[in-house]
Amino acid sequence: MADLPKPGYLVVEIREEGACVGGLMVTDENGLPLDFRFTDPITPTRLQRALYGGALERYLRADVVAGTLLSSIEAKPTVIFVDEDDLLRLPDAPCPVASVDTTQLPPIGPVGTSKGERGTHALLQINDHGAPVRVKVADEASIGPVSDALVALGGFMDVSEPADRVRDALNLIASGELS
Repeated sequence: MADLPKPGYLVVEIREEGACVGGLMVTDENGLPLDFRFTDPITPTRLQRALYGGALERYLRADVVAGTLLSSIEAKPTVIFVDEDDLLRLPDAPCPVASVDTTQLPPIGPVGTSKGERGTHALLQINDHGAPVRVKVADEASIGPVSDALVALGGFMDVSEPADRVRDALNLIASGELS
């Protein structure tokens, strides 16, 4: 059997006073953590706000926080799932990056069926018992590998749930409740 994908779940949030934090968890095909990294809050200075203007948040999220996390993770993901479309184009991403949203639609066919493809968007049936998922990628070349990874994982795990665990971990870290 071919190696199953190791999905990464990247969450980057802007918190109070504009501080940016992020977490990246890589799991096995069952959703069990293989590696988890997080950043301390990064708060831009007034000078940085003035110089970067409207590009500051994007720069902090994609280049600083995501870049730091991607370079520090030891278990390399084969696909990275993000929950914000502005993170689809990560500089130096070692693998395809995608956002995956659950739908309430009826099944669209057997596992692997894809509909509504527009190059970078698709509805994809990833298991035989649930609704299809909506997949977005930054470039057309990524839709195939991401779809293959989702179909391979769909029979083993809920592909969107680990991102919730990353958010929960960031909240625990922020509150100091690590015990």
